[in-house]
Amino acid sequence: MKITDAQLKQIYAHAKETYPYECCGFLLGSFDNGGLVREVRRAANQNTERTDRFVISAEEFGQVQFAADEAGLDIIGIYHSHPDWPAIPSQTDMDSAFEDVYYLIASVHEGRPLNTQVWRLFDNSPRRFEWVGLEIVDEKTL
Repeated sequence: MKITDAQLKQIYAHAKETYPYECCGFLLGSFDNGGLVREVRRAANQNTERTDRFVISAEEFGQVQFAADEAGLDIIGIYHSHPDWPAIPSQTDMDSAFEDVYYLIASVHEGRPLNTQVWRLFDNSPRRFEWVGLEIVDEKTL
């Protein structure tokens, strides 16, 4: 997956603001050329009971899908943070994941972004996430 430094900094800022709760949002772009992110869009985490969970409402998902369609983009990924936990998918992430979408996870320790990993669900038997390389690209790429 490809993302700019500025877009990654948007995600980190969101993660810092919501710490110790998980942040979440959308990665809009194109699956062409290895998954190029053209826009990072924050989502409201509807989960208020646990710090280690995120929920995006169906209404917000639909609104973002409509806006992406209007802009000629796709929702190519979902990002979220893992407060004080590694940037690896949890069982909850596995249970709620869609196939063929990138999952960018930013690990945040004591309020500071520490590590970022990208994963993609493959529904082979057994169902599992596979690591995806993250490439930081120049803004001129957009």
